[in-house]
Amino acid sequence: MSADGVDGEPGTGTNFYSLMFGDTVFSVPTRYTNLLPKGLGAQGMVCAAYDTATQQNVAIKKLSRPFQNVTHAKRAYREFKLMKLVNHKNVSH
Repeated sequence: MSADGVDGEPGTGTNFYSLMFGDTVFSVPTRYTNLLPKGLGAQGMVCAAYDTATQQNVAIKKLSRPFQNVTHAKRAYREFKLMKLVNHKNVSH
């Protein structure tokens, strides 16, 4: 696991950093700390993190190639819409 500090986009005032878990790189805002890998599946990898802004534990999912084809894109969109529809605690509004 390695960490690499990366500046955010110009004008946003947001800083990002990157962590590598296996061959997956997570680039997240600095407000998320203590990233720990929790699972790896067909669609991607999930990490647990702590959000210092809301002071809550969160889950961050990185999809591997979500736009590889129409089917993958539809699956990713469907999962997000369903989680938002049921007010899942891990989907921010």
